[in-house]
Amino acid sequence: MKKILKDERGDMPFLTLFIMLAVVMIMSFVLLYATVKINSINIRNAFKMELNNVSASIYADTFHSQREANLMSYMADVHISQAYLKALEEGFIEGVQEKVPLETDDYSLTDIGIQFMKYDDRIEYIATGLVTFKINMFGQLFPPIEQEIRLTGTHNTKY
Repeated sequence: MKKILKDERGDMPFLTLFIMLAVVMIMSFVLLYATVKINSINIRNAFKMELNNVSASIYADTFHSQREANLMSYMADVHISQAYLKALEEGFIEGVQEKVPLETDDYSLTDIGIQFMKYDDRIEYIATGLVTFKINMFGQLFPPIEQEIRLTGTHNTKY
């Protein structure tokens, strides 16, 4: 062992080459994993911010209707008409698109949508999306990893 350490001929033992290669491969996998996690967190945060905007929009609409004592307008907001639903969904999708790119070299975000369910005392909304991560390592394209994003929120309609 002493001879290997003190050998100053400039050549490198094969064991050292394999150890260096293993370290580089492990670091590549760790960095890839970190990239996927960071992208997932960014996309989830964009969904959360837009769900907060949807909740604020519903709150503003129902509060405005109650403040004006316009019961019919309030009931229309509470029961969520199809046009109102469509406007909320379009606003949600546009907001997500502004916060994160839908297509990059690392992932593609598709099937963004939001569903609403009305209960007696609250409105529940579920935001969904599908992220497909593209894995390209060591010059090879690996099978993509798909991950569904699903976040829920509620808004109370009784005050």
